[in-house]
Formats: sequence, C-alpha cells, structure tokens
Amino acid sequence: MSVTHVVLFTWHGDAAADPAVVEGIADALRRFVRESDLPGLQSWTCGRDAGLAAGNAEFACVGVFDDVDAYTVYRDHPEHRRIIDEQIKPYIAERTAVQFTS
Repeated sequence: MSVTHVVLFTWHGDAAADPAVVEGIADALRRFVRESDLPGLQSWTCGRDAGLAAGNAEFACVGVFDDVDAYTVYRDHPEHRRIIDEQIKPYIAERTAVQFTS
C-alpha cells in the first residue's frame, strides 16, 4: 500500500516578498530528492501555487512512497531535516500536511 505525503506552506517575510527565496527552497528540495537515491520513492514534486484560486497555500510538496518505511526514510533523512530547519522554518507563516495510503 503506497503512502502519499502532501505538505502545503504559506510564507511570511522574505519568502513572501522575494520569489528567489522560494526558488532557493524548491531547488534545495529538488536537489535533495534527486541526489539522495531514496529507497521506495515513486514520485516527488514541489512548486509554487499557480494562482488559479483565492485563498490557496503558496507552495506545495507531494511525494508518493512505496510504504510507510520509505516515507519515514525521506521524512527523517538528515539533509531533508537540514533544509527544513535552515531554509523552510524561518519563513513559515502556516504549514499543513497529510499522509494517506492508497
């Protein structure tokens, strides 16, 4: 049974005002996923809201994993934790996430 992880962010400060800050976050996350050879990762993507509806979050990440163990490896990976702590947390106004199985 696969696990899908969805996380949504709304930014404050420089991330809300400067698109380059958010692109830096996206680039770091994409590089991590590409270079880490995560076991059990089926697909992963992230990006800015397209602005098609009012009230949306500003950024999303979606990953699909083979199972809970594969998701946990991704979630707890030291590089992932570093990116969260150093590049994401300082700019979060709001975060919500869900993991579901299918």
